[in-house]
Amino acid sequence: MNARMKIEQYLREQCCLPSYQLWESINGMDFSLVSSHQFHDKTPSPKTLRKNITMAFSDYNEIHFYYPSHSTFVLRTAGVKRSESCNQEHLTLLVDLYYLQLMLEREKHIRNKLIESIRDISVLEDIDFLLTKILENALSVIPSADMGVLWMYDGDIGKLLPKAWTGGPSEEIKNMKMNIGEGIIGKTFQTNQSIRLTSMGDIIRESATMSSENTQHLLNSFQFESLQSIISVPIKVEEHTLCVLIVYQNGHTSLLTKEDQRLLESFSDQVSIALKNSKLFHDLKLHNQLLIQRDEIHDTFIKLSLQSKGLKFIVNELNKLIHKPLIIFDFSEDQVFSSPGEWLSEFPNELKKLITYCQEPSFHSLQVPGHEKLLYIYPILAIDVPFGLIIVEINDGILLPLDKMILEQASSIIALEMIRRHKLTESFYQKTHDLFHDFLECKDNYLLTQKAVELGMDVTSNNLVILINIPSHLDIQLTNIQIHKLISLINQHFHSYTPIVFGYRNKITMLCQFSSQSEKKYLLNNLKTIQTSWKYLYKGDLKIGVGSSYQELESIQKSYIEADKAITYLVSKRKTGIMNYDEIGINRLFINHPNEELNAFINEVFLPLQSENDKSLMLEETLLIYMEHDRAPGKTAQLLHIHVNTLYKRLKKIEDILHISLTDTEDILKLQLACYLRKTSNSI
Repeated sequence: MNARMKIEQYLREQCCLPSYQLWESINGMDFSLVSSHQFHDKTPSPKTLRKNITMAFSDYNEIHFYYPSHSTFVLRTAGVKRSESCNQEHLTLLVDLYYLQLMLEREKHIRNKLIESIRDISVLEDIDFLLTKILENALSVIPSADMGVLWMYDGDIGKLLPKAWTGGPSEEIKNMKMNIGEGIIGKTFQTNQSIRLTSMGDIIRESATMSSENTQHLLNSFQFESLQSIISVPIKVEEHTLCVLIVYQNGHTSLLTKEDQRLLESFSDQVSIALKNSKLFHDLKLHNQLLIQRDEIHDTFIKLSLQSKGLKFIVNELNKLIHKPLIIFDFSEDQVFSSPGEWLSEFPNELKKLITYCQEPSFHSLQVPGHEKLLYIYPILAIDVPFGLIIVEINDGILLPLDKMILEQASSIIALEMIRRHKLTESFYQKTHDLFHDFLECKDNYLLTQKAVELGMDVTSNNLVILINIPSHLDIQLTNIQIHKLISLINQHFHSYTPIVFGYRNKITMLCQFSSQSEKKYLLNNLKTIQTSWKYLYKGDLKIGVGSSYQELESIQKSYIEADKAITYLVSKRKTGIMNYDEIGINRLFINHPNEELNAFINEVFLPLQSENDKSLMLEETLLIYMEHDRAPGKTAQLLHIHVNTLYKRLKKIEDILHISLTDTEDILKLQLACYLRKTSNSI
């Protein structure tokens, strides 16, 4: 038997009341009739008075029982006198029991609504419907609340927008856009603190910062005839305030309590979980879609690679996938493959220089005539070695995650395509290297001509061999790429003048053919252009050896040996640049001599002349100037600012120290060589 039935039984059997009514008002709500026995149905509802008082009226009397949270029970009996058989304390105990039972049922109802909200969070995917359902559950456990609205922050416009509502507001509420700090909602979001207002004065004061436009929209959406209290709570997702949940209560008195505030905060936690789950679900769904698309894109590029249609075909297909102007720059071949339509009329050196340090995707601003282009640069790498760049023009400044994934997939396939081309080219270089060296070793004139024709040479032209050395790298692949790159530059500048050009290890061999001296001059000028361009773009120093020109086929070997000696001379002198064999001069005699041997010869002459005595130091200077000016005493004395007799004394001392004679031809040649090597050697 529940508590209400016990009250009814007690009133009938113990109190012997012929008629009675039991009224209740929970949480300040209007009185409702919960039990009536033999009583006139048209009696008015009770009015809330004060705690535990008995009131007598003309036709009946009332006993009022007051409880926390604005809850009141009224026992109304017929007649003006209460039955003496009723024990007031026992009756109060039964009403207390009934109140506790109602509170337990309310707690059970709240718990069920929370469980229902949690269950909905696990099942529902429609976030808008889910938020509305949670809001409805919240208002069902706070019966005094009339309306509730969930506001969500929109980062794109920097305002709070109504996301879900219940309790009757019209569509007009959609027109509201609240700034941070504006009104009760904006303040709750800004301070991240719950707000409970229980007087109209407080509500008006806190709402004073609302714009007139938002105020009008709010009043048009709901009839706030007698607004009494408001509770507004923030909702955080991953430690960041994202939403505000607010409820309104109309009536004659303020009914929203601190307990209601705690309940609303509990439901705000449910909203937070729902939003977080929604975000996780959305991210997971998006991630799965990207994985599916990634597999599809990967399959597409694998098919393109297997078709072996080249980089131009890959560029066109890539352009269809991301719908943006793009370029593939092949570093090794110095080639540009662009999507259909004119984009860059000339590939700028500014972008070529990126290859030396671009290891990660990055944005780059490029100035072109008339405007600025924003580019997205994606490096093409193979084992951390730069092969090229994918360059995408981003007109709107946005590159979607899918676009980046497409570029990531494409770069791997393009790198494989470039490596495949390199291997074919290296195979061609190896074959050309073997054929050319067979040609150099051939002594039979008839076979020599046949081999020349096989190599594509013009047997009637003048011939010139050029060798180019690039710095060696520990990474052989990087050296090979630079060889490919340099040969590409050579082909651009020399066109049809080089029937033979190939790379082997860190050396490039060129056979140039020409018919006139003007063409030879043109070739050597272009060689300087290549050297300058390489140093500017890639910060690299080249050693270039140029042999003499000959018309006879059998003399090509001689030109090759001369170019190799010119390279050897640059290496021995630790120099870079271009060296013509005929400019080496007497140094040809010393190319193959070790530096240690040359230094020993120089020291044999000059070390005996060196001492701590300043006059002895002048002997070294005297000898150098004397030999440099063809042993002319007058000119030497003039340059040294001394008398000729003083010069003769110094020369005599030099003869004594070195045990030589300045009249002996062999001794003079020895001193001339020592002075020459002394000036040109880098070791002293």
